Amino acid sequence: MVKIGYFPAVLAIAALAYSPLQAEERASLAVFPAIILDTTQQFFSEGKLDARELTQQIEEALRGTRRFAIFERSKIILQNSVLLEQEFAKGRQALSNAAEAGKLANVQFIAQPIITQVNIAVRKSQNEESPGQYRYLAKGSLSVRIKVLDTTSGEIAFQTTRDVALSPGNDVGTRQAGARDEVLVIDAAWRSLASSAATRLANAIVGSLSPIQVLHTQDTDIFVNRGEGGGIFAGEVYQIFSIGEALIDPTTNEKLGYTEKLLGEVEIVRVNPRFSVARANAPLTGQVKPGDVLRPPP
Repeated sequence: MVKIGYFPAVLAIAALAYSPLQAEERASLAVFPAIILDTTQQFFSEGKLDARELTQQIEEALRGTRRFAIFERSKIILQNSVLLEQEFAKGRQALSNAAEAGKLANVQFIAQPIITQVNIAVRKSQNEESPGQYRYLAKGSLSVRIKVLDTTSGEIAFQTTRDVALSPGNDVGTRQAGARDEVLVIDAAWRSLASSAATRLANAIVGSLSPIQVLHTQDTDIFVNRGEGGGIFAGEVYQIFSIGEALIDPTTNEKLGYTEKLLGEVEIVRVNPRFSVARANAPLTGQVKPGDVLRPPP
C-alpha cells in the first residue's frame, strides 16, 4: 500500500454573519490559488498532487451557480501572489493588502482556499479475470478551509471548512498493468476529492452570500431564484425562513442581517434552467413571500 499522507482533519467550522446579496446583484469574485499548509506541502512538492486542480474546480463550481461573475486573476493581483496569499492565510494582518489587491481589479470578493489535510492510499491487487494485470483501489480524504474576503470593507465575509472522502470501494483508477498505473489512480482520486470539496465549498459560499430566495408563489408552488447548474436538485429538502426587519447595530448603524422565522420544510419538485419550484409536504406555519430564504436543514 502506498500512502500519500494522513493528518488530523480540521474540525472547527466558523461562519461569520453577513448580509445576503440582493437578488438582482451579481457580485464579482476571484479565487486565489490554493494555499498548502506546511504539514501537507511535501506531498504536493513531490509532484504527486497538483493544488491548481482544487483552485480550478472551485472556480468552475462557483461559475456554475451563476450567482457570481468569476474574475480571472490578473497580473496585477498575481505579481506578489505568493507573499500576499501566505500572509492572507496567517491572519488579519494582510486583509487590508488583500482588499487593495481586489480593488485594483474591481473585485468585490476574494476567496482563498487553504488545504489543511490530504490523505490518499492506493491498494494494488491481482485482477483475477486478466492474469498479469492488476486492480488499483483508492481511498482518500481531503479537508479544505476557505476564507471569503469582502474587498470593500477588508473584513472576512465568510469562512468555513469542508471535509470530503472517497466513497468506500470507490474504484477511480485503471485495471491495466504498468508502472504509471498507480500514479494515474492517485491523480484520479485527487481530482475526485477536489471536485467534491469544490462543490460543497461553492454551495456554502453561495448559501451565505447569495442564499436561495423566493421569487413568487402560485397556489402550492414556490418559485426560487436557483436553477440548473446552481447546486440545486429535484428531491432535495430545504428549510424555508420568512425574512423580516433589518437588524441594525445601535452603535455603528451597521446592518447585521434580518430577523428570521422558520416556516417549515419544502421539497424541490422541478428544476428549470434559471429557476426552480418547491412545494411544502406539510402545512407551513406562515405565509411565504418574495425574498424569503431557503437553506439546507442542519
